[in-house]
Amino acid sequence: IYRMNKDGSGLKQLTTNTANDQCPSVSPDGKKIAFLSERDGSSEIYLMNADGSNQTRITNNTITEEHPSWSPDGTKIYFMRDYSSRTEIWVMNADGSNSVQLTNNQCRDERPFLSSDGQTILFMSNRNGNYEIYMMDTDGSNQRRITNSTGHKVFPIWSSDGRKIVFQSERDGNFE
Repeated sequence: IYRMNKDGSGLKQLTTNTANDQCPSVSPDGKKIAFLSERDGSSEIYLMNADGSNQTRITNNTITEEHPSWSPDGTKIYFMRDYSSRTEIWVMNADGSNSVQLTNNQCRDERPFLSSDGQTILFMSNRNGNYEIYMMDTDGSNQRRITNSTGHKVFPIWSSDGRKIVFQSERDGNFE
């Protein structure tokens, strides 16, 4: 995992090992980075300081964990667990404690992304065939589909002002 200034200067490598380190997610205050690593044999979530120091595993599970995403207040990390045939969305305290499952079905619920007000989670799911964009409350309740058209809709994120959602779609045959 690397970090650099937005103009491309100041490139610095933060992790150095032979395992895959990926999917960095910076805490809202910019002091911590959650990321995935396979350095202990399975994909687990780690935390480190923004300068790369103090790399610590915060999950310890036999199930692959993926795509950490911080709550706006920095107290929670939302993530996915991959059960091979399905994925589910979970939340835990930022120190790795108190994991709670938010979705539970036989499909792939993926890529949780929190609204800036911390009230709503965007995610993608194939529970109705092709991938569509869904929302739910942060406790997992009120799950609802917000897109419904041909082709997959994937990787939803909120605009910075929280008024729009940006996503990738293949409704015309190729992803845009």
